[in-house]
Amino acid sequence: MESPILNGLVLAGGLSTRMGSDKSLIDYHGKPQREYLFDALKIVCREVYVSCRGEADVPAQLNPLTDKFDIKSPLNGILSAFELCDHCAWLTVPVDLPNVSSDVLRFMVSRRDTGKLATCFFDSSAGSPEPLLTIWEPSAQPLLVAQVAKGDISPRSFLLSHDVRIIHGMDQSIFLNVNDPASRRDYTSGKISN
Repeated sequence: MESPILNGLVLAGGLSTRMGSDKSLIDYHGKPQREYLFDALKIVCREVYVSCRGEADVPAQLNPLTDKFDIKSPLNGILSAFELCDHCAWLTVPVDLPNVSSDVLRFMVSRRDTGKLATCFFDSSAGSPEPLLTIWEPSAQPLLVAQVAKGDISPRSFLLSHDVRIIHGMDQSIFLNVNDPASRRDYTSGKISN
């Protein structure tokens, strides 16, 4: 049986409240982070989109995908992607992980298990799966909808309670989350791993 098509989604629909400015526009690699991740995803995915709130200004060439649900969670972007294509798998990457590269995405895709609901990394510092750097298979969509209907809007909760493939063996620096001005300063000055 043929594997579902893999599309990519840059998760950029958050409010960036802690950062105080749009995290997707920060330049870590010579271009805004949303463009850097969009280009990295294009290497391993059929189509790539940028998840955003309705009022967000995302250029057309980045395929903006507006959040369609009243969910204050990254599941809004993930479920909106499944609404666009429910027979596709979705590789999601959050904009606040500056150490994610095309090599990381290739590694992940090479270990994808289409027989599971999702493929994700294990973040040993958190002691749990990294919920947003994940490949979500089409079979996950109805179960995600059911979870949200029960009031649970946590992607990590889903990964902990369902049949997923968890990948080990990547440098833990890929999970470095830069989401406030202090961590951004530390990252760009080299005080924290980059």
